[in-house]
Amino acid sequence: MPNTSLKTTFNTAAILYEDVRPGYPEALIQDVIGLSGLEEHSRILEVGCGTGKATRPFAERGYELVCLDIGADLIAVATEKLKEFPNVSFIEQTFEEWASDGEFDLIISATAFHWVDPKVRYLKASEVLKSKGFLAVFSNQHIRKDEGFFAESQRLYDKYYAPLTTSGPTHATNFPGVEAFQDPIKRVYPWSQTYSSKQYIKLLGTYSGHIALPEKNKRLLFEGIANLIETKYEGQITKYYEAVLDFRETK
Repeated sequence: MPNTSLKTTFNTAAILYEDVRPGYPEALIQDVIGLSGLEEHSRILEVGCGTGKATRPFAERGYELVCLDIGADLIAVATEKLKEFPNVSFIEQTFEEWASDGEFDLIISATAFHWVDPKVRYLKASEVLKSKGFLAVFSNQHIRKDEGFFAESQRLYDKYYAPLTTSGPTHATNFPGVEAFQDPIKRVYPWSQTYSSKQYIKLLGTYSGHIALPEKNKRLLFEGIANLIETKYEGQITKYYEAVLDFRETK
């Protein structure tokens, strides 16, 4: 399971997070909307909205969104970015502590649900959803490539990166409250993005484990990776992703 002490690190890189973190494939957004049968004024709760990477496509369609996050700077970026949408509101609070003001048609959580206390995730989600409600959890997963740049950069990680967390699955069948939901629909959306060395270092600077590194280790790691990209990969590399959707309906 993730080290939850790292979940506050993203707020320290709010502007960088908005600048370089990718959004989510349109096909995924369309599937969430289609599977949940949202209507014009459906209510959506977003758990861990960050800078609004996943918020905008739902806001643009006119749904009423209540967006939670613990990062004041993250919310500030999201509020400014989405100020044209009166149907969106932001609350600086954890999902665990937040008190609902009514029921929701859909809960979405993009690359954030794994930070919620596992004893609370599904229990509270089922409590704030309508009797026929939906939970859509999705994230961009990194496809490990044991060749080329990614294999060569591993020696730099072996030298400078002492991971403070181990990634566990976002979902499990034995979490309290998961029995309130039907078996999940799971879908995968492969995609890729090419980064310059500068863009890639910025991207790494938004990952919690990298943010938490000692400054010397971080500097040496980033310098080594940038140099590798520039000298052996003509200044750019392509990173492969899978956007993964876990979609659940209440029983």
